[in-house]
Amino acid sequence: MCYSAAMSLVFFLMSAGLLFTPGPTNTLLAVGGAMAGLRRSWLLPLAELAGYMAAIHLLAFALGPMVQATSAKILLRLGLGLYLLWLALRLWRSDAALLPRQTVTPTKVFIVTLLNPKALVFAFVVLPPLAGGWSAARPQLLALTAMILAASLSWIGLGAALAQGRMMHPRWIARVGAIVLAGFALLLALSALR
Repeated sequence: MCYSAAMSLVFFLMSAGLLFTPGPTNTLLAVGGAMAGLRRSWLLPLAELAGYMAAIHLLAFALGPMVQATSAKILLRLGLGLYLLWLALRLWRSDAALLPRQTVTPTKVFIVTLLNPKALVFAFVVLPPLAGGWSAARPQLLALTAMILAASLSWIGLGAALAQGRMMHPRWIARVGAIVLAGFALLLALSALR
């Protein structure tokens, strides 16, 4: 296998692994799919894509050296942890009658994705260095775009399938999502304090 083919395979496996692994954004997407269905959640993948691309570009071009400093990483993790805890509380306390409209919005998905630690891995590990310009990474960015959309649709579809199959009541799906988000908030807080 030639070097570029091996690097492409590594890029694909790392990207797919990150995007399909459960996390805060994927939890929101699954809850959104369960609450509103696949058809009414069509803006959520675009919000995730915008969040990842904004984060990657901000990290690579503007904040890279600062974010790599220990104190900035701690503040980023604590900030995301607090936001996830706030979202978890809102999900837990949400009114069952309003769940499809209030639970998961494109803005919430964008913010969680913008602050998602996975963006750090994409910006500094998975993608080629972007600081010199993004044209060298164009093929990887296009492939990453397709993978982000595929992964988000998969998570939304999973949530919609759970709700449609009546495997869980929508109120309990929101509660499970709240518990998962609170768990991620706790993990982020613990990792920031280490």
